[in-house]
Amino acid sequence: MSKNGLHKHYDCLDADERFRLDVLAMAREDSRESERLVASCPRFSYTMNEIGFVERWRSAIEITLRVYIPLGEQLAKLRMVDAFRVFVPYSQTLSSNMVLDAYYKGHESGSRHAWAYAGKSGGPPAWLEDGPEGEWMEPEEDEQDPAMESEADELEAVAEQYNECLPEVLDELERRCVKEAFGIWTGYAAFCEESAGVGADKLAAVVLAPVVGGIEDMKARAERLRVEPDAELVEQMREGLAEAWRSVEARGA
Repeated sequence: MSKNGLHKHYDCLDADERFRLDVLAMAREDSRESERLVASCPRFSYTMNEIGFVERWRSAIEITLRVYIPLGEQLAKLRMVDAFRVFVPYSQTLSSNMVLDAYYKGHESGSRHAWAYAGKSGGPPAWLEDGPEGEWMEPEEDEQDPAMESEADELEAVAEQYNECLPEVLDELERRCVKEAFGIWTGYAAFCEESAGVGADKLAAVVLAPVVGGIEDMKARAERLRVEPDAELVEQMREGLAEAWRSVEARGA
């Protein structure tokens, strides 16, 4: 645009046009074009609230939103854990049924093969005589095959052992997410009390109102699971946020 001499008319641009042109110039690393756009921008004098007050509010909002990025990730994982827990009973029933179904189909196939190999006609006593897709005929109690019943019980035990795996994984994932989220929150809370001079719950109620319920749920889980925040993470969060706040105080003193 500068080659065409259009930069001479930059003082006629409105705020929206100037903003979009400056973004494009910065994106293509055209610093000279960006400088022209900024230099030609109209300048005004404003009356505003005390800079220290305004800067503290602006920075409190920015810091809280920055904290919520890693915190929100862990809260989302906790919601995922809850969703999977609803699915667990259905998954356990399905896996048990699949194991037993596979066993009985294998038993039928083996029985028919052995029956035919022995030169017998028709089907084995335990199965209907309608081909390999025959249905299982539950024998009378005194006719049940103890070996088959024992094998089925063993398969049930294996299925139950497998079914215990997912709940254990979900429990461990929940503890890890709670520990991470609780560490982030505790560090943020320490910063709020020591540097900003307000409670974390109060500031979050203003900036993060839609997700306060998720934060309270996380803290309740931490208490229920007896999870303690990681001291190193807490200190890292507290000091990092405090340093950012000190620069705000310096600008707005």
